[in-house]
Amino acid sequence: MMHSERITKAKAPSREKTPPARAALEPRTASILNAAERVFGTHGYAGASMRTIADEAGVAQALLHYHYSTKDNLYAAVFERRSSAITTYRGSRLDALFAREETATIEDVLSILFTPLSDIFHGEDAENLALYVQMVASISLGPDERSVRLREAYYDPIAERVIDALHIVIPGISRQDAVWAYLFAIGARQQAHAMNGRAARLGAPSRASSASRHYSQLVCFAAAGIRALVENSASSTSIGKARKPVEPDA
Repeated sequence: MMHSERITKAKAPSREKTPPARAALEPRTASILNAAERVFGTHGYAGASMRTIADEAGVAQALLHYHYSTKDNLYAAVFERRSSAITTYRGSRLDALFAREETATIEDVLSILFTPLSDIFHGEDAENLALYVQMVASISLGPDERSVRLREAYYDPIAERVIDALHIVIPGISRQDAVWAYLFAIGARQQAHAMNGRAARLGAPSRASSASRHYSQLVCFAAAGIRALVENSASSTSIGKARKPVEPDA
């Protein structure tokens, strides 16, 4: 399948109606997942327990085991909830981007990739979203089997779509450069999303006073870096070809 086909084919969201029994569980399920997000985000996977999460959610521990069986399953459910919404949002935005008549740019793709979580999860608790970011950061570099499994299941599919999008907006970019461009951009975004107060301690203004400028700067920074990466690769290729020894005539 061509890269452009992957991007332009819209993935229609499921229109199946939620069964009544499941709909009745949704408020309680959201409460459990919010509590799990707070506990896992604060204490990490190893420091969290089903009992602590049950206490935070105000439910019996048996209920957690009934719905999720294990701490590992509950941990995955927290990622699944957020990542499914994020993937749907980014996927629909990419579909719309490449369906329009105007030529898409690197900045357009990065603006979708860098969308603040508050724009996706309207009205949700900012502290919970910050703790979710902390959870994502904890598995982003983890070499352990659990982290790898979660990345592959919940984050690699949309990563592939963004990488394909970079192929479209940067004609001639190699797969290797597109992958590294995505990973470098994601690394910068994680620092931008972090709500640990480090930027303020180092002298940057608070997030609240410069939120929109903060993300526009991130787009400019990453776009310039990707263009420089591509230019450097092109220059290296040209130099390599120029230095290629000429075969002597037989």
